[in-house]
Amino acid sequence: MFQKVILPAAVPTIFTGIRLAGAYSILVLVAAEMVGAKAGLGYLINYAQYNFAIADMYSGIITISAIGLVVNQLLVALERRFSTWRVDVSAG
Repeated sequence: MFQKVILPAAVPTIFTGIRLAGAYSILVLVAAEMVGAKAGLGYLINYAQYNFAIADMYSGIITISAIGLVVNQLLVALERRFSTWRVDVSAG
């Protein structure tokens, strides 16, 4: 019963939690780099902001956004792999 009913029913909720945790971990990592690091994308954004290096600042922001999108897409693909039984309503 656990393998055929309970676990498949819990997979979408589990992956929703994993995706939220992934997004929050990226945000916390960048915030920690902004506060107390001497390297990293958060540090780059803060340093560029203080020195009016707008191009560097936006490149850091776009890089963080791209990393977040890639991580999210990987987790969505993994969720689809583990829940092949589920019909994807958004696919049309």
